[in-house]
Amino acid sequence: MLGAQPARAFRGRRPVTRRLARAAALAVVVLLAGCATRGDLMEQDRRMRVMMREQSRSIDQVKREVERLRADVEEGGHRTRAAEPETTPEHERIGDLERKVEQLATGSNQIGMTLSPEGMSTEEPPGDTGAPSETPPAGATPPTTAPQQTAALAPPPPPPPPPPPPAAVDDEWKREVAQDQAVAGTMAVPERADYLGALEGLSHGDCSQAVPKLSSISSGSKGSPLADNALYWQARCAAIRGDQKGAVSKFYDVVQQYPKSDKAPAALWQQGKLFLRMGDAPDARLSMAKLIKDYPSSTEAGLARQKLAELDQ
Repeated sequence: MLGAQPARAFRGRRPVTRRLARAAALAVVVLLAGCATRGDLMEQDRRMRVMMREQSRSIDQVKREVERLRADVEEGGHRTRAAEPETTPEHERIGDLERKVEQLATGSNQIGMTLSPEGMSTEEPPGDTGAPSETPPAGATPPTTAPQQTAALAPPPPPPPPPPPPAAVDDEWKREVAQDQAVAGTMAVPERADYLGALEGLSHGDCSQAVPKLSSISSGSKGSPLADNALYWQARCAAIRGDQKGAVSKFYDVVQQYPKSDKAPAALWQQGKLFLRMGDAPDARLSMAKLIKDYPSSTEAGLARQKLAELDQ
C-alpha cells in the first residue's frame, strides 16, 4: 500500500491536464477564427500561464511523493531477506508513477507552446537546473547561418590555368629561323619575299603576322620548295599558341606530305617533345622511334636517342 498516496495524488492532477488541453484548444480556435480582440487573447494567455504554473506545482508534488515512496521501499527492502527479488509490486508502482510524471511534463510543454497576441511562444522558461546557460556571454558574437548562404551564392573557383607554352624565342628557335633565312635567301622563287617576311616576324616570336603568310605559301603554292617549311612553322606557331592538337596534326602533315624534306625529321622531333609536354609518353615514344628508324643519320635522331634513354631511366 505504499504507492497508494502517490497514485491518488496523480489521479487528482488529471483534471488540471484536461483543463490545460481544453484551454489550449480554445486558444487555437480563437486564433484561427480571427475574431478575438487583443484583450481576449491576453486574458487567455494569462489563464494559460496560471494553469501551467499549477501543472508544474502538481508535477513537482507528485515527484516528491514518488521519491518518498522510493525511500520507504528501499528502507523496507533492507529488512527483507537477501534472496528476495529486487522487482516488487512497489518497484513496479514507482516505475509507473515516474512514467506518468514524464508524460505530464511532456504534455505541459506541448500545451505551453501556444502563441501570444504578439505571435511569440507563451512557453514558460525552464527553472534554474544548474546546467550551463545557452545564452552567449556579453560581447560574444552570436552564431549565424550567413556563411552558408554566402557559400551557396559564391561562384565556383576558376579552373587552374593551363601550363604556359614554351618560350617563342629560344636558342633552338633562333637557330632554325637563321638557317631557313640563309637557305631561302638563295632561292629564286616567287614566294621567297613572303617567306622571308614571315621568318623576320618569327625571329622575334611574332606568329600573328607570320602565320597568314605561311598559310598562303603552304596552300597556294603547289610544288613550291618552301611549302614544307611554311607548314612546319605553322605547326610550331600552333604549339606556342596552345593549340596542341592543331600542332600535332600539322607536324604529321609535314611528315606525310614531304617525307624527303629536311623538315620531316624536325617535325617528328618537335611532335615527340609536344607529346611529352601533353603527358602522352607512349605517343612521344612512337614519334621518336619513327624518327630514329626513318631518319637515323639526322641530327634530330641523335636527340631522340638521348631523350628515349632518359625516359627509360
